[in-house]
Amino acid sequence: MVREELISRYCYSSRLIREIKRIGKISLNHKECFLGQQIKPGDIIEIKMPREDIDGEPVAGKLNVVYEDDELLVVNKPPLCVTHPTKSHQLDTLANFISYYWQEQGTAAKIRFINRLDRDTTGIVAIAKNKYVHHYVQKEMNSGKVKKVYHAFVHGRLPNEVGIIDAPIGQPYEDSIHRIVMESGKPSVTRYRVLEEYRDASLVELVLETGRTHQIRVHLKYLGNPIIGDPLYHSDKQEDDCFGMSHQALHARSLELSLPQKKQLYVLAEYNNELIDLRKRLIDKI
Repeated sequence: MVREELISRYCYSSRLIREIKRIGKISLNHKECFLGQQIKPGDIIEIKMPREDIDGEPVAGKLNVVYEDDELLVVNKPPLCVTHPTKSHQLDTLANFISYYWQEQGTAAKIRFINRLDRDTTGIVAIAKNKYVHHYVQKEMNSGKVKKVYHAFVHGRLPNEVGIIDAPIGQPYEDSIHRIVMESGKPSVTRYRVLEEYRDASLVELVLETGRTHQIRVHLKYLGNPIIGDPLYHSDKQEDDCFGMSHQALHARSLELSLPQKKQLYVLAEYNNELIDLRKRLIDKI
């Protein structure tokens, strides 16, 4: 039946199917159909998603588009940019810039972030263009099938070239912005690999196996190698000032995932100028 095919093969949720049937359109062989209608090999099911309006306030701003198709937008987020509006950031967020970009492009979609980054973290942020793609990719993420790779420039040298940081993370007290490694925290696992070593710093590649708040920042501090320029997890401001960074040197480097119809996607975000300059200075000091 049409309903079972959409659920079992294409990972549509029952709720989304009902919504599409109500305000969108489901067709079988170019004719509107019932959800319980039988299908056979060679039949064509077509989905017309409900039209949506952009749900953000459009504001002109620089948007570095890494990849875009009918289903997904991937951008390289700049530093010092909040992902979505907050009390103190209403009109200078990534969501505002995307709204303006989509308005100019004639794209009618709500902004559905697949991942988010801290204000000071740069790199890949992916946005689904409809509810189905968002649900599909979130399900892939929950199954561990989406690979996100981060790069971080850290203080000092790590104990091993390759390693696993397996340390639970929690809040030391309610409403705390900080997170710490603590026995009662949630299980948290980060894999790392040293890419380059400098005189007093390292470039590290990191892959998250869990997704706790500030996980990379907390785990690297716990290891004794806090991220350069991190104002929250490295207390020695004088030492950080020597590197001349306006933001923490943490970058969401790449994203690998599958989209509906089994299409594999790999995207890479280049370093911004500050990270490029930092790496050059660190190499020059060797």
